[in-house]
Amino acid sequence: MPLVDLLLQLFIAVIIFFPVVEYGMNVNIPKGTTDKINHEQTRTLSVDKNGRVYLNDVAKTPQQLRADLAALAKMNPPVTILIKADEANNYGSVMKVLTELHAVKLTRLALMTQEETPSRPVPTGSGLSRR
Repeated sequence: MPLVDLLLQLFIAVIIFFPVVEYGMNVNIPKGTTDKINHEQTRTLSVDKNGRVYLNDVAKTPQQLRADLAALAKMNPPVTILIKADEANNYGSVMKVLTELHAVKLTRLALMTQEETPSRPVPTGSGLSRR
């Protein structure tokens, strides 16, 4: 019976302390606002689902991309690169693009996403009938 008492005490301790344990790091993110981006100072870097890279909708080879990014890195005022990747991409193809940006010292980056729209429930009893 002492083994049952020990297991019961451990079970109760787990139940009490489990909700208190938080997984991950506690990071307080600062609040702020985003600046308006001047479209003349932006370039769009896209990666399609096949891993092909486009700079402002023009397909680029890795060598062309590095040369174009090096030229953009020297621009004054600094250019902002908007990175747009198909969600079907694997992590590696996007990382190759980020590595190229890092290599030429381009640091003003933004990852583009689509705003999630909440799904609307399908109305029931809408009065439509099939015959």
